[in-house]
Amino acid sequence: MNPLSLALPITNPVQVFALVMGIMVVVPVLCSRLRVPSVIGLLVAGLAIGPNALDLLARDPTMVLLGTVGLLYIMFLAGLELDLEQFRRYRSHSLLLGLMTFALPQAVGTAMARTLLGFDWFAAVLLGSVFASHTLLAYPIVSRLGIAKHLAVATAVGATIFTDTLALLVLAVIAGTVEEGMNVWFIARLLGLLGALVVAALWGLPRLGRWFYRIGAVGGEGEFLFAIAAVFATATLAELAGVEAIIGAFLAGLGLNRLVPENSALMSRLHFVGNALFIPFFLLATGMLVDIRVFVSGPGALVVAAAMVGTVTVTKWLAAESTRFLFGFDRDERRVVFALTVPQAAATLAAVLIGYEIGLFGSDVLNGAILMILVTCFLGPWLAEKYGRRLARQEAGPLREEAGQSQRILVPLANPETAERMVDVALLIRAPTSTQPLYPITIARDGPHVQAEVAAGEKMLGHAVLHAAAADVPVLPLTRVDLNVAHGLTRAIKETSISTVVMGWDGTAVAQRFIFGSVSDQLLAETEVMVLMCRMAAPLNTTRRVLLLAPPQAEREPGFADAVRVVKHVARRLSARLVVLARPDQLDLLVGNVERVQPRVPTVGIELPLGENLVQALAAHVAPEDLLVQLSVRHRARSWRPSEERLPRLLAGRFSAHTLIVLYLAETEVDTLVAPAQGRSASLLPLPVEDVTLDLRGSTSEEVLRQMMRRPFGDEPETLRRVVSSLISTGEGYSPVLVPGVVFYHAHTPEVAETRSFVGVSRGGLALPGTASPVHVFFALLTSDSAPSEEHLRHLAAVTRVARREGLVESLCRAVTEEEVVRVVEEQLPA
Repeated sequence: MNPLSLALPITNPVQVFALVMGIMVVVPVLCSRLRVPSVIGLLVAGLAIGPNALDLLARDPTMVLLGTVGLLYIMFLAGLELDLEQFRRYRSHSLLLGLMTFALPQAVGTAMARTLLGFDWFAAVLLGSVFASHTLLAYPIVSRLGIAKHLAVATAVGATIFTDTLALLVLAVIAGTVEEGMNVWFIARLLGLLGALVVAALWGLPRLGRWFYRIGAVGGEGEFLFAIAAVFATATLAELAGVEAIIGAFLAGLGLNRLVPENSALMSRLHFVGNALFIPFFLLATGMLVDIRVFVSGPGALVVAAAMVGTVTVTKWLAAESTRFLFGFDRDERRVVFALTVPQAAATLAAVLIGYEIGLFGSDVLNGAILMILVTCFLGPWLAEKYGRRLARQEAGPLREEAGQSQRILVPLANPETAERMVDVALLIRAPTSTQPLYPITIARDGPHVQAEVAAGEKMLGHAVLHAAAADVPVLPLTRVDLNVAHGLTRAIKETSISTVVMGWDGTAVAQRFIFGSVSDQLLAETEVMVLMCRMAAPLNTTRRVLLLAPPQAEREPGFADAVRVVKHVARRLSARLVVLARPDQLDLLVGNVERVQPRVPTVGIELPLGENLVQALAAHVAPEDLLVQLSVRHRARSWRPSEERLPRLLAGRFSAHTLIVLYLAETEVDTLVAPAQGRSASLLPLPVEDVTLDLRGSTSEEVLRQMMRRPFGDEPETLRRVVSSLISTGEGYSPVLVPGVVFYHAHTPEVAETRSFVGVSRGGLALPGTASPVHVFFALLTSDSAPSEEHLRHLAAVTRVARREGLVESLCRAVTEEEVVRVVEEQLPA
C-alpha cells in the first residue's frame, strides 16, 4: 500500500499551516505572471487541494473557522472603508440598488423555481432569496485599486447591507415557519432583536470605542485587538438575533468607521493582517467546497445548476444595468457594480444548507449552488480587476490638480510623549497623491551636552520612523545641531524646501511678547510656510466634527486654499463633518470659499452673534468630541489683527479638554517641488553574509541579540556585552515590533567603524516579552558613533521599508542558507 495515501488528507497542524502559507505565497506570484486576479488563483488552489480533488487538506473545523473569520473580515473592512458622508449623501442610491438587486433575483428566482423546477412556494421563495444575496468577494480588489470611496463602489457596498439583510430575513422567516410555524411573536422577536443589534453596533459601539481610546494610553496592538474583538462580538450578537454573522461584521465596520482614520497606522495594520492571512483563508476554504464530479453523475444536477447560474447572472446584471437610468452610471461603473454584486458565497451557502437540512431542497440544488458559487466567484473578481482599473484611471484625472501641490511636511520633535501624535497629524494632512516622505526632525543645542541631546533625539526619531512605517508612509528623518533651535528649524525648512510644518504646543501661557513660546514664534517670524501648532488633548480618531474659525478676509491670503485643503483632508479622513463658524456678515462668503476647495467634505455654517466675546459665543457650539481649528495669519498679512495674538491662548484656556490646531497660512503660493534624487536603497543597507544568523533560539531579546552578534564580536566578550546592551537600551520605552513577526533594534556605537546590518531568522518563531505574536525575523542596525546622526536614521528608514515588504517573513523562513537570506533582502530593496 502506498504510504503516502495513508497520510492524506494532511492533519498535522504544522504541515497544514506550512502548506497553506506556501500556497498563499506562490499563488499570487503565479497569478501576477498570468495576469489573473489572485482571488481567482486562491479559489482554484482551494479546489485543487480540497477533498474533491487532490485531497491534500480536509475542509475540517479549522478551515471552516479560518474561512469564516476571513469572510467576516471582508465584510468588516467594507464597512470600515465606506465613506459615511458620501453614503449619507447618496443613501437613496444604495437603498434603490439594494432593492433592485434583491427584488429582481428574488422574483425571477421564485418564478423559475415554481415553473421550471416544480418547487412548492416555501422552497421557491427560499431559492429566490439565495439568488438575491451576494458576497463582497471582489471588494479586496477595488480596495487595492484605490476606488473604495468611488460612488459606484460605495453604492454597491451600501446596497449589500440592504439586500443581504432582506435575503437573510427571508431565510429566517421561511426556516422559522417550516420548523415552528408562522406567528406574530416570531416576526416581532426577529425584528426586535435585529433592531437591538443595529442600535448596539451603530450607537453603542462607537461610544464604547471613543471611551476606550480616550481612557487608556493603548498602543497599536491594543487598538488593533479592540477592533478585532468588536467585530466578533457584534457578529455573535447578530447570530443571537437570528441573522447571519456577516451582517454583524459589516455593522461593526460601520460602527468603528469614524474611529479608524483612512491613513492611520491602525487601518494599515487591519489591512495587512486581513490581506495577508484571513481573506486568503476564506478564499481557499470557499474553493474547497467545489466538487466538479457531481456534474458528470447525471443531467439533473446540470439542469438545476444551469438554471441557477443563469438566473443569478442575468438578474444581477439587470440590477447593475438599472443604475444607468437611476443614477447615470457609465459602462465601467455599471460593470464594477455587477462585479461586486454577482459573487455568491457565504449567505448563499448558508441558505442552501439550511434549506437542505429542513427538507426544502434536494442534493441537486446543493450541487447547483456549489457550481453557482464557483462561476460567480470567478466572474466577479475578473470583472472587478478589468473594469476597476478603468475606474481607477478615471479617478486619477481630477486629482492631478492637487498632485501639483507637492507637500513636504516637517515634524519637529522635542517631547517623546507627543512625538507619535505629531506624526499622526502629519499623516492626516498628507495629500493622498503625495509621493513625498515625511521629514521628522530633532534639533540639538550646541554645547557641552550636545552628544547626549543628539542621542536622545535619535532615539525619538527612530520611534517616529517606525510609527510612520506602520502606516506605510516613507520617512526621511533629519537631525540638526545649532545654538538656536528656531534657526536650526529655519535652516532645515530652506534646505529641504518644506511646505508645511507640524509642531506641538502644550497650550500654556508664556511671556506676553510670545504667542506659543520663543522657538515657535521665532519660526513663524522667520518663515513663510504653513505651520500647524497642535495642542493635543484627545485622540484624533474620536473626533466627530471639525470646527473651523478664520479671521475676516482670510480668503484673500495666498495660502488660504492650501490651508482649507489641509483641514478638509483631516475632516474627510476622520469621517467628520466640517463646521465653519463666523460672524453673520462673513459666514456666507467664508462657507462659499471653503466649499470651492477640493476635496468635497460635508460643510455647514454656524453664525456667531455680533457684539459678544468670540470665545464665549463659540462655547455655545462646542461639543465634547469636536476638534478646533483656528486659521491664523502672521502680523505681515493684510488680514492680521492684534486680537490674533491673544486668541490661541484664550481658546486653549477655555477649551482645555479639546484638541486645538492653530493653522498659520502660508504667505506664498506652494510651488511644485521636485523630490531630491535618492540612490538605490541597497547603498543604505550593507548586509555581508557574516551578519546573517539562522535558526535563532532564546526566550529574551538579549539572548537572541547575543546570538546575532556572536560571530562579529564573540571574540571580545566585553565588546559583545556593550553592543547588545546598547541595542537593548535604545529600544527602552518603545516597542521593537515593526509588523507582526518582525522586530528591529538599532543603536549608535563606537564598536563599529561603519554601518552594519544584521538579520536573524527563527523558522518556528520565538515568543518574546512585549510581543503579541511569535517573532520570526530580527533586524539589527549598528552605526558608528562618529557617523552623522542623519546617516544612521537613513539606514533605519531603509531597513524599515524592507521589513514591511509583503511576503518577507515567509521568504526568509524558507531560506536554508545565509546567501539565500541576503538575496531575499536585496530583492526586497526598492529601486
